[in-house]
Amino acid sequence: MADKDDYQQHIHVFRGVAIIMIVCAHTYPSLNWSGSPELGRLIDTVVNQTSIFFFFIAGYLFQHLSDRFSYSRYLRQKAKTVVLPYLLLSIPALLVFTLMIKRVGMWWWFYDLPIWQQIGLFLLTGKHLAPLWFVPTITMFYLAAPLFLWIDRKWPQGYWLIVPLLALSTYVGRGGQLGPLNFAMYLLPVYLLGMAFSHDKERALGLVQRWWPALVGLSVLCVVGEVYEWASPPFRQMPFKASLTLLFTWLLWRHHRVFGKRLDYIAEVSFGIFFIHAYYISAIKMLTVYVLEGRIYLGEGAEAIPGNVVNYLLYVGVVLTLTVATLWGAKALLGSRSRMFVGA
Repeated sequence: MADKDDYQQHIHVFRGVAIIMIVCAHTYPSLNWSGSPELGRLIDTVVNQTSIFFFFIAGYLFQHLSDRFSYSRYLRQKAKTVVLPYLLLSIPALLVFTLMIKRVGMWWWFYDLPIWQQIGLFLLTGKHLAPLWFVPTITMFYLAAPLFLWIDRKWPQGYWLIVPLLALSTYVGRGGQLGPLNFAMYLLPVYLLGMAFSHDKERALGLVQRWWPALVGLSVLCVVGEVYEWASPPFRQMPFKASLTLLFTWLLWRHHRVFGKRLDYIAEVSFGIFFIHAYYISAIKMLTVYVLEGRIYLGEGAEAIPGNVVNYLLYVGVVLTLTVATLWGAKALLGSRSRMFVGA
């Protein structure tokens, strides 16, 4: 096994794979899948909730780098590279959904509040732009870092909590009225799973190598249940994606050289992609509705592009290309300060 200080290239590649799948997940609703509903459900099942991968990776890297941990330095670094770009890149969405149109899906009383309170609730929940719930949620994990470190160093038996927590997340799902708190409880077991994997890498890889057929079988069962809409609970995305995180980590540890350096840049700017790709998804949707239907679109629904594999891959490819190009330009313009403005 690699030494603890070695660079974890397979996890870096995994981060690149994860962010591509997250773009896929957020692009999926912009197409009209009514002509091929089973294909749509299959794609949605595969790519939906792939933020689970990011929480696993975050837990893995937190434990892997914990020998050099300083809480004050850690919080300063996260404030500069996660919270600050979140605040700055939220500004366009906040302007739109407080001054121009109402955000669908908000509480019935939300728009009776003063604008400054609307802004505050948007920022606390991430509801102003679909992917941004991630930041208020992961911030709670940042704040709880000393507790996670204590479990890792003083009470590693606490990792057994992953089992009941996974069962709870599978039964309860990730929804709820508490927003980021619900998300945090839902994702806690996979964050701990990433930490546990890093805590004893050799044993973890050996267990996955031994039990990979069972993990594949569970994944297939979950996919079938989602595509054919079996009753919930259980909510199958958690066991499905938790199984995939283990399988991907093991496979990429063995075969990451197949990718070479091709995903390195996407992995490097993954946080930036996470922050801004939704703007391009919305812009392309507005443009296609205008071109195909001759009207200006600002709300939900009105998916003008038919859902099929070719259209879907083209949409994802355009969004990803425009997003990465924007980040490349921002990095060229801002240099080392780019992480504070665009998260990359």
